[in-house]
Amino acid sequence: MSKLNWREQADKVILNTGDIVIDIVNKQVGVLVSRERRISIEEDDLYFWHVNWTSNDMDLTVAPNRIWMEENSLKLSIIVGFYDLYTS
Repeated sequence: MSKLNWREQADKVILNTGDIVIDIVNKQVGVLVSRERRISIEEDDLYFWHVNWTSNDMDLTVAPNRIWMEENSLKLSIIVGFYDLYTS
């Protein structure tokens, strides 16, 4: 799949506060809490999502997910199937 096609698909994924993402590997559930714009001098401005994840304290082999996720990376992870997205 071409790089342009990935970007086109990512542009079609719309994320909103309250959306739920499920990590397929860790079986953790996250809720998108807020979106933050971070200004970059070198590249276009970046957007990050604050995600509240369920914790799995009983299983020490499961690494916790990041609290802040860069928006385009999150969208690509949804497209390739690392995360399932359930919109509110």
